[in-house]
Amino acid sequence: MVTFFYLKKSCVLSFIYWILSLFEKSLWLHYPFHCVTVDLLDSSTKKTRHFACCYEQKFVFRFTLSVPIFTLARLGRVWYDSRMKQHVVSKLSRSVLSLTREYRERGYFPSASVRIFDRDQTLAVAVAGDAKPESVFDVASLTKIATASQVFFLIGQNALSLDGLVLNHLPELSGDALLRERLGTVTLKKLLTHTSGLADWYPFYAESGNFVNVLHIALARCEPVKGAVYSDLNFMLLGKVIERAAGIPLEKCLQTLLVDPLGLCNMAYIPAPGWDIIPSCYGNPIEEEMCAQRCISFTGWRNHEPVCGEANDGNAFYFFNGVAGSAGIFAEPLAYQRLCQYYLNTDSPLFVKAQLEHAPTRGLGFQVGELYPYGCGHTGFTGTSIYLSRKLNIGVVAFTNRLFYKEPNLNSTNDFRHALHSAVAAIVQEI
Repeated sequence: MVTFFYLKKSCVLSFIYWILSLFEKSLWLHYPFHCVTVDLLDSSTKKTRHFACCYEQKFVFRFTLSVPIFTLARLGRVWYDSRMKQHVVSKLSRSVLSLTREYRERGYFPSASVRIFDRDQTLAVAVAGDAKPESVFDVASLTKIATASQVFFLIGQNALSLDGLVLNHLPELSGDALLRERLGTVTLKKLLTHTSGLADWYPFYAESGNFVNVLHIALARCEPVKGAVYSDLNFMLLGKVIERAAGIPLEKCLQTLLVDPLGLCNMAYIPAPGWDIIPSCYGNPIEEEMCAQRCISFTGWRNHEPVCGEANDGNAFYFFNGVAGSAGIFAEPLAYQRLCQYYLNTDSPLFVKAQLEHAPTRGLGFQVGELYPYGCGHTGFTGTSIYLSRKLNIGVVAFTNRLFYKEPNLNSTNDFRHALHSAVAAIVQEI
């Protein structure tokens, strides 16, 4: 008996059906057949394996196919994989569209644009509400993945290093005793993994002064934290480090280091005229409440009117004029798809290592955990997210505007993300 190794019986049968369909269309076979017995003869070992294939119509046909068995295995595998991929793509499209429509109808978001892809191509696209495939969203904290990626490229140019101290890159911070004490041992890696000891958030816009002055106030009012604590302050600092290392403003760094080299299409801090931008929110009611809980006063709030083309994030909008390492980027889903595909394809040790866990639930810039099966990703406060898995060769970009309700939306977007990511991971594992 011939051993087929990795070749499944279903793979052989699929290949045989294909051969028979060619025979049926040929000039010398005028009669359709009902059942076929195929003797697969390995021309190298002279051993035969028999397969019976039920087909359509009425005649019985028998033949011997004499080929090297490994040639048949390769051809059969190609045919089987092609048919399976068509099945998977079809199933992905149905599942993604169904989930997107379902969660919109349940009030999780007014509009959404979702893309599923592997390292080479788009597999499925779904939109809901006012969104179109090319619509642009405020990606909020997905800005952090763009920031981390710029850091990695600068490391590749020997302009930065993971173990480099923040104070060495931003020496003006060393002139402040408190900042020198709190940031003295903080490296770029600690900022990327959120293990710097900095507080999770502070409204810089509620204070007057430059970045150094307000950072002093923030650290003076917030006690150091232990372990991995997600913090916008980490990526505000990384944005400043990128500017210093590149010698140009952060918005130009994004274009020069990321958008142009990777062909990321519509991605920028300041949206270009003509972009189809999806509104993100009605003012900043959530941050108003966060400030009130901390007894911090700010009088410059936007009205509770639709916000479109301006960053939802308070620090990005009010303090950084729309350009920060932590938030502020606007992009269409295809831009983040291409960025994720770079991560799926690259053999750069640093970019690959970034997707692994370096601290509890933290990669280098990325999040890891059950929300991202066999991979990593990140979320954005406005309702955006990405998920990628090199192991499964799959990626998901899901942009929504979950804050664009006049009344508070109490639904957690993670419900939708978990359902979407789990469904996609399960379907691609059918191959």
